[in-house]
Amino acid sequence: MHDIRTFIDWLSYHPTSDEITRALVMEYMAPLGACCARIGRLHENDSLEFLGEYGFDAGKAKQTFPSEVWRAWDNDEALIALGKNAEPWNPEKNMLMIQLRERGAIHGYLVIRFSETVADTAHVEEIARNYAVALGLYLSLLHQPSGSASRVLQDRGDTSSDQLTPRQISILRGMVEGKTNHELANELGFSVSTIRHETMRIYQALSVSDRKEAAKKALSLSLI
Repeated sequence: MHDIRTFIDWLSYHPTSDEITRALVMEYMAPLGACCARIGRLHENDSLEFLGEYGFDAGKAKQTFPSEVWRAWDNDEALIALGKNAEPWNPEKNMLMIQLRERGAIHGYLVIRFSETVADTAHVEEIARNYAVALGLYLSLLHQPSGSASRVLQDRGDTSSDQLTPRQISILRGMVEGKTNHELANELGFSVSTIRHETMRIYQALSVSDRKEAAKKALSLSLI
């Protein structure tokens, strides 16, 4: 449950949907073998919008498909979404699709693909559903028609360096110096998991996607 609480706390920083899928694959679901993730949202007209994704070869992020198009697909995702599969797993047991709900109604899907066949599907599914509940609530709040917060998920270009804490500045300085997570953990007295989590928050605050970009922006903004 600790990771779930950390995930919920992280959502309060308003990560983009691409950042969420990346974090699920690289951090939260990584020990379970996750390699790809995708978030889809159903609109009132039954069109399906892919808000973000990470790891999939055929990129569909930021695309919206009319009902008659996506309901005609015959891939694993569509078969599960349309209820043509008896369970949320594909036959190979390496892809899981979980419904995201709002007031009981389906308003989207979380798709997670794994690098290998999952042996204990019940265990993995339970963990993924915990993340999906938090994600479903987050998306439903962001997409309230009367609020402007929904724009945050699509574009968070207004973030600035003043969101960085002293701890994050120390980690950012280590990035500039080329230090690894293990080196930073030993030097600063934190766990590697904490360093990774703070690194994700640094990426969010600076609107970057990797250590190289973070270091470059830190130097350009004279943060170090």
